[in-house]
Amino acid sequence: MSDSAAGVRMEDAFGILLRRSAVPSIAAAALCAVAAGLLRGSGSVGSALLGSAIVILFFGARLVVMRRTARANPQLVLVVALAVYTVKIVLLGLAMLLLTRVAWVDAQVLGLAVLVTAVVWLAAEMRGFVRLRIPVFAAGAGGAAPDESGAGGRRA
Repeated sequence: MSDSAAGVRMEDAFGILLRRSAVPSIAAAALCAVAAGLLRGSGSVGSALLGSAIVILFFGARLVVMRRTARANPQLVLVVALAVYTVKIVLLGLAMLLLTRVAWVDAQVLGLAVLVTAVVWLAAEMRGFVRLRIPVFAAGAGGAAPDESGAGGRRA
C-alpha cells in the first residue's frame, strides 16, 4: 500500500478516519442519551450511553488494527480485515444478547443507540474516506491507456 497523491500515508489514513468517525459518533451518543432521558426516563440514559460506547469501541478497534497492518502484504491485510469484521459482528451480537438480559438495561434504548451510532459512524467514515482522496490504482501503471476502440493502445 503506497502513499496517496496527497501525501497521506496509509497508517495515517486510518488514524484520520478514526478521528473523523469518532467525533460525530460521540455527538450521536450524547443525542441518544438526551433523547432516552427525555422519552424513557433517566434510567435509560445509561443504556443509550452503553450502546453507543460499544459501537465506538468495536468500530474504533477495527481502524486501530487496520492501522497496524496497513503496510503488510495485501493478502494479509484482506484476511485481517475480514477476521476483524467477523469478530466485531459476533462480539456485537453477543454483547447485545447478554446486555438485554441485565435488569437495568433498557433493551429498546440500547438497540436504538447501537443502530443510530453505527449509522453515524459508518456515514462519517465513508465521508472521511472520500475526502482523503486515496487513489485506488496508479494511473498509467501497467501499460498504455486504452484508445477509443478499447484495444488498450495496441494496433492489430
